[in-house]
Formats: sequence, C-alpha cells, structure tokens
Amino acid sequence: MSIDLLFELQHEVRRLFIAGSGMAAGDLRLQKMLPQLQKLGESAPVFNRMAQAVSQVLDTDTSGSASRLLELGMLLNSVLYTQGKTETKEDLVPMEGTEAKLSTSIPYRKLNPLIEALTQKGQGRMEQVRQGYDDGLFHDFRVIPAAVSALDDSYVEIPDFLHRKVLPTLGMEALPALQQQFRLGGGKGDARRLELIHELLSLSALDILLQAAKQGSTEVRSTAIELLGDYPDQEDFILEQADDKKKEVRRAALFALSRLGTEQAIARLYKALGSKDQDLAIEPIQLCKANDLTLSVIGHAESVLERIVQRTKVEDSAQQLLADIRSLQGKRVPEVVDFLEKLLSTTSFIVLETEAVQEVAADLLLQLDLPEADSFAVTLHEAYNRKFIAYSFRAAIKILPPEDVYERFCHDLKDKKQPAAKDLLRVLYEVTPTLLYQVDEPGVAASSSDFTTWDPRWVHLFVKLDEEELVCRFAQVPDPKVTAYLVKKCEELPNFNRNKTANMLLILFSQHYQDAPKLLMDILEKGGAKQFYYLDRVQLTLLSLLPRPYAERLQLFAEGLSYQGMKNQLLEIAETIAAKPEQTEPSDNEEKGQGLWGWIKSKMS
Repeated sequence: MSIDLLFELQHEVRRLFIAGSGMAAGDLRLQKMLPQLQKLGESAPVFNRMAQAVSQVLDTDTSGSASRLLELGMLLNSVLYTQGKTETKEDLVPMEGTEAKLSTSIPYRKLNPLIEALTQKGQGRMEQVRQGYDDGLFHDFRVIPAAVSALDDSYVEIPDFLHRKVLPTLGMEALPALQQQFRLGGGKGDARRLELIHELLSLSALDILLQAAKQGSTEVRSTAIELLGDYPDQEDFILEQADDKKKEVRRAALFALSRLGTEQAIARLYKALGSKDQDLAIEPIQLCKANDLTLSVIGHAESVLERIVQRTKVEDSAQQLLADIRSLQGKRVPEVVDFLEKLLSTTSFIVLETEAVQEVAADLLLQLDLPEADSFAVTLHEAYNRKFIAYSFRAAIKILPPEDVYERFCHDLKDKKQPAAKDLLRVLYEVTPTLLYQVDEPGVAASSSDFTTWDPRWVHLFVKLDEEELVCRFAQVPDPKVTAYLVKKCEELPNFNRNKTANMLLILFSQHYQDAPKLLMDILEKGGAKQFYYLDRVQLTLLSLLPRPYAERLQLFAEGLSYQGMKNQLLEIAETIAAKPEQTEPSDNEEKGQGLWGWIKSKMS
C-alpha cells in the first residue's frame, strides 16, 4: 500500500511541475495525502522525511516554491528507485541458444514501423507488412518474434500472408520462435505455427504432431491430424480419428487419408461418401490421387443411376449421385468421360428431380478439358430440346472452326425469347470481355478472347437481333452496316453516361467513322452541365480520341460543368487535344484492323 501511495504522490508532483510550482502552496491533493505519509512515518523514517518535504511545499511562499518542489521530486524519485525488483516469480531455466545467422545491420528506426504493424492494431498495417517483405526487413532476427506472434492477428490477411509467404522464406531461422510461442490449447494462430514447424522439421516433427493430435485444442488437433497424412505408419491412428465425435476432427482425418491413398484409406473415404459425412468426404476424394478410388466412385454412381432409371427413391438417389459427381471433379481420366456420356445419354435420367445433377454433370464435362469430353458436349446441342446448348456452345468454340460454330448455332438465335436463345446469348456475354475490360486490362483481354477466331457473320446477326453490347464486342473491322446501326442507336439514345452509348461511340471511332467526333460532342452537350461526376476508362479514352479542332469546343463545354473535379479533368484533356499533331488518314494496318486495343494504343501513343 505504501508503494502505491508513493506512485500517487509522484503523479501529483509531475502535475505541479507542469502546472507551475506557484500552484503548489496549499494544494488540496497534497494536503489530502499528508496525513497518510505522517502515519507511515511513525514506522519508517523515510516516510517521515517525505511528509516533511510535502509540508514544506504546502507552506512555502511563491518565491521558494520551485526549490521546495524540486527537493520533494528528487527525494521521491530516490526512494522509488530503491523499490525496484529484478527477481522473477517464474522458475529459472537455462537459456537455449540458437544457430541464427540473420544479421542486425538494419537500423531499428527502419524496423520499428514494421514491428508496430505486427504487434498493434489500426489501419494500413497490411501495406506496411507487404512493404517490409519487399524491403527484406523480415530477415532480421529482431522482427521474427513479432512476425510469429502476428499469426494470431485478428485481421486475417496479415496472418495468412505471414503463414504462406513470409515465414517459409526464413527457414530454420524462424523455428525457435515458432516452438517457443506454440501452445497446444491455442487457436488458429497455433495451428499455423504447427504447420510451419512441420514444414521445417519434416519427419522429425512426428512427436509434436502426435502430442497435438491427442492433447491439442480442436483447431490444433485438426491441423495435426491432417499433417499426419504424410506419415504412413500413422494410418491406424488416423482411421480412429475418422470416427471422432467432432466434425472438424473427422474432416481432418479424411484429408489425411486422401494423402495416404492406401487401400484402407480408400475404403474409408468411399464409406464416408455414403454416410452422414458425405459433404466432408467430397473434397478429400477430389484430392486423392488413387485411381482405384475414382473407379469405386464411378461404380457407385452407376448403381445410383440405375436406381433413378428404375424410379427408386429418385430424390434421395439424385442427392447421392450429385455427391458422387462432385467427387469426380479434377479426375481427368477416360472412365469419368465414359460415365458422363452414359449419364447424359440416358433419357430417363433427364427428369425434373435430377436437374441439379444434370447441370453439375454437364459442367464437369467441360471442366475435364479433354477432346473426347468436348466432342461429346458438342453433340448435346439439340438433345433434350436444347437443354444443354450453353455447354455445347462452350465446347464448340474450343474444338470447331469458327465458321462451323456459326453455322451450327446461328439458327438458335432466330427468336430471342426462346429459352435456348437466352442461354446462348448469356454464354456469348460470358465468353467475350467487355470493352471496359479490354481497355483496363488489354493484355489479359487479348489473351482470353481472340476475336479473330469468331466468324465475321456474328456481328451482323447481333445487329439484326438489336444486341448493342455484342455488336460492340464483335465489331472488329470497319463495316458500313455496323456503322449505320451504331450511329442510329447513338442518335436514338444520346446519353454519354449510358455505358452502351459510350461503347458504341468507341467502336465508331475505331472504325474511322468521319462524324464520330461531332456525334460525341453533340451527345456530350445535349446532356447538360450536371450529367456526370465520374468518367470511366472508356469515356476518358473516347474524349482523348477527339481530334485537335475539337479542343476549343470541349474546353467551352468543360467551363460550364457544375462539378469542379470534372471541369478540371476535361480541361486537362482539352489541353492535351490542343497539343495533338494534325490528323492524318488511317494507315493500311489500321484499315485491316489491329484489334480494338491495338488501335487505341496506336492512337494514344
């Protein structure tokens, strides 16, 4: 209690140092503490001396208050320094050294922001951690304890980044900190530490894995059991855990068994697929490389299909078949293709109760990415009233010549209201990148969809169907009919904020339509001064494509805008346009077509 009183007195003395010694005389807080000090002084002379010093501060006049307060402060600090303790309540143990070879050449001033980001809360920490990794700051042993401790961080991106990218690069240098901070009863952070320890010690980590698998918390135990899949001699123990009461433990055991791939492991995974743990077993089966398991799942799926054909508990059978097919994902073997062909060729399987299974089966057929699978998918074009036309079309554009794809599917778009036509249009939108994506990610867009592989007749069909967006995506070369259509649509809906209008204008520019700049400015001016407060990449690109004679007109329009940010942005574009060289006729290469992005790049360079 006496030491607490001294710390309280120290706080009041500091307060008076800040407020000024002139405030010390008659201070009420010091007067309140004086009787307690005098009472303690009856048994300890030092407290009696302290009480006298406090009394002198209270009674002194303003001229002598500074020296009295300073004397009290010096006496108080001297006493407090004698009260420090160096011993610990914990048991003393020998200190274990390490073979750390990391340097400490980096100034601590540079390390401190990274250590704070790893040990404290607040915004911007992830950026600091990434920057520290890029600068090589983690290769200083003063950072390692903080990095290992941050595996418990509540902001999931930080521990994930440390776990997957940072700490593995440190190798054995991180092992002492990982072992020291690992707790059997811990949470996700300790599960990460255990995984890293296992990666570093490899087979030498068996003892700690077994201890964690038996005594750890649920998260630590689950991680340990899954890692035991690297130890074939632990198969019996893992099989026992597959029957544990806890769902997380059973799931980890199934993943471990998938890594083992032994006969007993395959049998247990197969059993789980037909049990209450069906959902838990699907992903481990997908990851298991044992072909015998794949064949067993196919055999089981064929027996379930037979029950559906015989109309035996169709809904329950469909649910089981769905799990079987999902388990086959990633199994790129002929037997899977053969089964899917049999499944989708069985007319009595194509019923209302199995619709979800049908979709998963058709999707898996495309995921296999095998020639025989794609060839069969193409044959589903007209089957079952064109039910699988979307999958058939995706397969066709992979393996058929462009003209064959068009001839095969163009007739299905005669009536846009038909389900098959809707499915086909949806796929066309999905497999072709938007103009905004092409402008923002030119390299990715060019590699993901090469428009030269599409039959040129598609664009005319989309004009006929009045599909503005698809016309823009497929209009890769100048075409009078396409140009006339786009001009008409722009005049009907002169709204620069409308994405489709901006896209059509961009295509008109790329096709060298002579009046495209005038049409753009007309649409811009008709919208008024308050029509927009943000420009996307397509709109910015469009305005930058205006020729030099339109600089003054764009400047006048910008001066009348309501939003200052937009005004400044358009004025900068107008200045850039004014500095352009005189416009020249399009080159032969442009006339032949370089692709939309190639053309934009040539105009902007």
